[in-house]
This record gives sequence, structure tokens and C-alpha cells, in this order.
Amino acid sequence: MNLLLKRILGASLTLSAFSFVNPTPANAQSCAVAPTCESLGYTKSESDCGSQDILRCPLDTSKVVCLSSQSSEKCENPAMGDILYSDMSCSSEVISEKTPIGIIFSSHKAIALSSEEKKWSQEEFYMPKIIDTEDIDSDCFGERNTLLFMEFCQGNDISCPAIEYAYNYKTPGTKAGDWYIPAMVEIAKFMDSRSLLNQKLSLVGGEKIPNAYHFSSSYCQFYGYASVYNYRDDYNDAINVGSSARVRPVIKF
Repeated sequence: MNLLLKRILGASLTLSAFSFVNPTPANAQSCAVAPTCESLGYTKSESDCGSQDILRCPLDTSKVVCLSSQSSEKCENPAMGDILYSDMSCSSEVISEKTPIGIIFSSHKAIALSSEEKKWSQEEFYMPKIIDTEDIDSDCFGERNTLLFMEFCQGNDISCPAIEYAYNYKTPGTKAGDWYIPAMVEIAKFMDSRSLLNQKLSLVGGEKIPNAYHFSSSYCQFYGYASVYNYRDDYNDAINVGSSARVRPVIKF
């Protein structure tokens, strides 16, 4: 019996016990905690499940469990080049019954199957200093950086296409806010391994990592410039915010 069914059965027996075996007077107080959808394992919304079958919570039909014909065990020990699927499982092989959403390049981090060329901003401004050091070669906090940049752009009514694209990127099993622009260390990691990653991207119909400048969410101290990874020299660089560069979203899982 799987864990979900055990939880449902346990919750049903608990409710039965309180309803019929041991009724309490109307003026008595009960310390029993009523089950919730979350406690029964229904922690997703229908949109989170993409094309997967779902099981709805009887207490709140907006809460669901995503079902898969394959094992939905989480990706506990990912390897470089493994395929990340929409149920957050991973495999070195293509599983036709599952939906691939990314290729793993680091421990519990994966690149998206596609990228787009975007401008960083429609206007020049000083980048907010959102990391503790100006040494961007040590910055691996793209998720945090992207969120802070998103808040800064929205709070100052500035259009930031690159940030908005990565932040709003979504796939089956993921939603807006799950993906981000990688920091410089994260970009260097997948660019160094792009030969292997490109092989896996081809297997699942993804877009290969191009030889192109890639925007980083790391801090840039120069007015009107944004941080990019220079693919020619494998080095951090900067370009004007009005120029275009590739944006390859990353997810932490």
C-alpha cells in the first residue's frame, strides 16, 4: 500500500472513529485535529501537473496529486547530464511516458530545454548591489539574484525583459517563479560542460547551448551595463543593458 493510500485510509479511519465509535456531547471540546489536503499528500494544483493524470483531494478539489505511470520518486542522486522530468524525477535515459523539462548540470540544478535572446533593460540604470562581494566569480546565487532584480525592476517601473523572461518561464510541473537567470558561477558550470549537455538536449528535442553571450544575474558595478558570460574567453564580462544576449533559465529542485 503506497504512502498516499495509507494517509487517506488513516484519515478515513480517524474520521470514522470520531463520528461513530466515540461520539462526544455537543458541549464538550475535542482536541482531535481534522485532516487537511496537505496532510493527506494533496500539495499540488492542477496546473502543476501539466499533462499528467491527477487525483483530487475530497476535502478541496483544487488540491491534487500528480500521477505518473512511472515511479515518481524524487531525484535524490542526480548526475551531470541526467534528464529532469516534470514530476521532478531524473534519469540518464529517455523515458517516453514522462515529460522532460531540463538537463541537470550541477547538484539539484538543471538548465531549461530552450533559451531566448533578450535585452536586459529598456533603460540604463545602476544595478542594485545585491551580493556581498563584487567578485562575481564566486557568485552562485542566481535564484536569489533574480528575485531581487525582479522586485527592483517592478518597484521602479522598469522594463527588464531578460529577468522577466527567466522569472516567468514555466513548464509542465513548474510555475512562474521556479526558474531564474543563473549567476556567473552557475553559467560557467554548464558552459564548461556544454558538449555533454548538448548531446542530452538533442536526445529530448531541446535547443543546444549556443556559442553566444549569456546574461548572468550577478552584480555589475558599471552604470548602464549588465553581467554576461563571454563564451569566447570563458570569462565574465559586461555589455550595455540595451544589447541582447541569451537567457537560459535554470531551476533548483
